[in-house]
Parts: sequence; structure tokens; C-alpha cells
Amino acid sequence: MRRSLAILVLFAILVPWPRTAGAVVLEQVLVFVGHHHARVLLVLDGAVEDPRTSSAPGVGRAPPRARVLLPGTTASGTLTSAYRPIPGGVEMPVDQGGIAALAIGEVSGGSEVVVTLAEPLAATLLKVGRRALLLDLRSPQASPDPSLPGPDVLARFLNGVGFVRDEAALPGSRPRIVVDAGHGGEDTGAVGPTGTRESDVALGLAKRVADELEHRLGAEVFLTRDADRFVSLQDRAALANGQDADLFLSIHLNAAPTPALWGVETYYLDVASDADAARVARRENASVSGPEDPTSAVVSQLRVSGTSALSRRLAHEVQEAVIRRLSTVFGPDQIRDLGVKSAMFHVLVAARMPAILFEASFLSHPEEELRLRTPAFQRETADAVVEGVGRYLEAVRP
Repeated sequence: MRRSLAILVLFAILVPWPRTAGAVVLEQVLVFVGHHHARVLLVLDGAVEDPRTSSAPGVGRAPPRARVLLPGTTASGTLTSAYRPIPGGVEMPVDQGGIAALAIGEVSGGSEVVVTLAEPLAATLLKVGRRALLLDLRSPQASPDPSLPGPDVLARFLNGVGFVRDEAALPGSRPRIVVDAGHGGEDTGAVGPTGTRESDVALGLAKRVADELEHRLGAEVFLTRDADRFVSLQDRAALANGQDADLFLSIHLNAAPTPALWGVETYYLDVASDADAARVARRENASVSGPEDPTSAVVSQLRVSGTSALSRRLAHEVQEAVIRRLSTVFGPDQIRDLGVKSAMFHVLVAARMPAILFEASFLSHPEEELRLRTPAFQRETADAVVEGVGRYLEAVRP
């Protein structure tokens, strides 16, 4: 039985020092944890000359550490409350796989990644493609953990291929896509002025998208639900991970407190881009049971997998295709482009592959509710989503 892979992502870290002109930028840090074995992937926007690693055993109260020096680099991104500021940089607690914490800071002539270890681990630095480095940390007494992705798998992952399904990299292989119809069963989602339920329309759209993905792109498609039944948000992502899917598409309809809001928007997983995005995330996360706010838990613990950059690209391709097609068919004055946004959607959190949440239109807007119920609008919307997915796959698959 294949062991589950625990992954943590430190999204686009920003350290509080000025960016050096011409410096290579450290864009993302991913931590893969196993049994007495961990790997830290450093994703940059270019090649680093002479990267170096070193390790030191614990002495007295000082814990063991591993360091990676990145000459001529600087970190970039958005510093959020999820990351604890430390002098000269930021720190992410990990507390898994023998790693206690990970910090990024400024050093003379570049940046340094410091991994505080819970136990002594041997450190090895490997190149992954042209623009990534992999720090391998393993207990000398432990065997390599086969659940951790190796350099070849990670190189394909950076090009949009799922972590585990190696055969996805083969020319002509079928993309594997999970299509998620939002809500269902006792969770109806939003309800329009005339009683249209989000769960019903989302299911209709998801089925159309699934059919077209199979017929037009030759994809292998799985639906998280094919009937009006409840599926937890955790189980939806678990299905995608279990199938080693290349993409995860969650289909929803929007709603707002006022009927004046209307339009189409697409989300990818990251901190909320604005107040409206945070509101949408709260509504879509409402079915999560328990008193804990899933969005704050995700931000604080960083138990997020996948890649923000690829999800963002997928979101842009889908949004642009939908707006272009619907504006042509129904008229530009009938379609409003609300753009691509980010938010912490619980259904996307555990997905190990590029994942987006598509909000087709506003059920709370009377005219859009009526349009969402028509087969013609559903058909054109589904076709456009598939067109966007096709453009994405053409761009990122080998």
C-alpha cells in the first residue's frame, strides 16, 4: 500500500530587505516530509551559481541545523501573518519529518535557507531542472522514504505533472482530471430568488465539463459526485489525490448579500486577494464541521499542497476562455469579467495538484439566475472551461 505523502508549502516568501537588481529570485519553498527523511524544494526564477549546503550537529542547547547558501539571490512574495517575522527574515514552523522549522534570511551577497532539525540529518543538495534545488535530509540510520518525490518527479511537477503519476510525463498520455460539483445533498449551497439551488446547477455544469474533457481532450475524468448527495470537502480532495490527478476543477455558483453583484470569476488557492474573495471563501467553506476556522488553520499551519503558480495559470486560462466565449455568444454587455482572485478554499487545500474553484455567475442576481438555468448557457460555459483547460495543458504538459 502506498504511503500518504505529507506536504507543506511556504508560499512566495518575502523577507524585509531591498531586492538587488539582477538577482535571482527565490519564488517558492516546498517541504516534503517522510519517516526520518525530508526534502526541501527551492524554486527560483533562474539558475544559481555555486549554491552550497552545510550541516552542523547540535551543541548544548543549540539544535542541529542544515543550511543552504544561495549567492546572488533574493526572496520575493507577500509576507503574511502566517509567517513569523524574525530578525532579517521569516520563519515557518514544520515539526514533522525530523524538521523543526525553516527560516529564510539575508546574508552577504545573497540569501540563506536555514533548516532547524529535531534530530541530526545528513544534508545533500541536488539540482532539479534549471531553476530549482532539492535539499535532501535523511537520518544516517534510516532507509530512504519511497513516498518522497525524487528529482525527476519534481522536475515534471514543476512543468504541471502530478507528483506520483510518473506515466503522465510520457508523450501522448491522457491527462487525469477530477471535476468537483460543489455542495450536494443537505448542503444546497446558494439559493436564487426563484429557488434555483447551487448544488443542482453545479452538478449539471460539472457533468457537461466532464463529458467535454473526455470527448475533446481525451482526458480521464472523475467526478466527486454524480448525483445529489453530500460529499465532505476533505473527501473531494482525497479523491483527487487518490487518483493521482493532474488537475482539480471545483465548479460553483456565486452569491452575495445584495442582488446587485454579478459576473464570472475564478479562484486559486492562496491568501485572500480582497474582501470579496474572503467573503466567497467563507461561504464555500461553511460546510466544514467543527469550531475551527479552516482558512485560518490553513494559513497558520501551512498544511497546503500543490503549487500556487500553476493553479494561478490554470485559473487565468479558464477565466479568459469563459469570458471570451460567453461575450461572443451572449454579447459583451451581458457578461462581466470579475477576473482571477485568490482565497483559502478548504476544498482546494489538500489537493496535491493544480486546483481552481470556478464561480460560474451569481445566483443571487435575478437575471443571472435565470440564465444559469438554461441549457444553452450551461453548455457554452462548460465548453469554455474545457477550452481554458486545453490551453493550459498545451502550455505545461511535456
